Amino acid sequence: MNIHIVTPFYRKHLLKTLIHYLQPMNIIWHPVCDPVDIQAFENNTIEWVQPVLCKPLEWSSLRKINDFIETQTIIDGDYYCCMGDDDMYEEGIFDEIRKQTAKVIFISLCRGNEIPKGSPHPTNPLIIKGPEDVKICAIGLPQYIVKGSIFKQMKMDTTTCHADGTFAEELKDRFPNDCIYRPDLFTFGNYFEPGRFTNDSFKIKPNWRLPEIL
Repeated sequence: MNIHIVTPFYRKHLLKTLIHYLQPMNIIWHPVCDPVDIQAFENNTIEWVQPVLCKPLEWSSLRKINDFIETQTIIDGDYYCCMGDDDMYEEGIFDEIRKQTAKVIFISLCRGNEIPKGSPHPTNPLIIKGPEDVKICAIGLPQYIVKGSIFKQMKMDTTTCHADGTFAEELKDRFPNDCIYRPDLFTFGNYFEPGRFTNDSFKIKPNWRLPEIL
């Protein structure tokens, strides 16, 4: 069983950093790129980095996830999750995910200790303890990890700016008996956004570290 991370990709300046952080996690990374951004991968020789070419975007970057679902072979028994290109998962999380059998796993999100100027996102963590916590504006894109058998049935609603939340609600509502909730597992939202993770006060777990951009 493999774990796939699907990323709507355009922050080319973070490519080296993302590869550095993801490499120890033993995952397969699918950066979904338009014809311009995929040029960043033209010399890629890393087997676990598997870029996907999509059509140019008109509006929502989350349409890239739909492009992935519609064009790629999705393996029923593998896990799939979606991560923004400035997000990251906590160290060791996928070792725990590999022990799971549920088809949908909801996890928590840490949003740092400072709100950068102009950012719409506050710093309160999004802790997902149960289905009542899965709702629009209270859950982010990297907070659901889904078996391929379900992921291939899904689609982002690119007509709304809350597509990640509506996707999460649909997972909860359509597959209630297939969901588990792991509030103890975390992803970091906008981890590499300048001015968001600035000191150790963001730490919920003592082993967490401040981001390092390479």
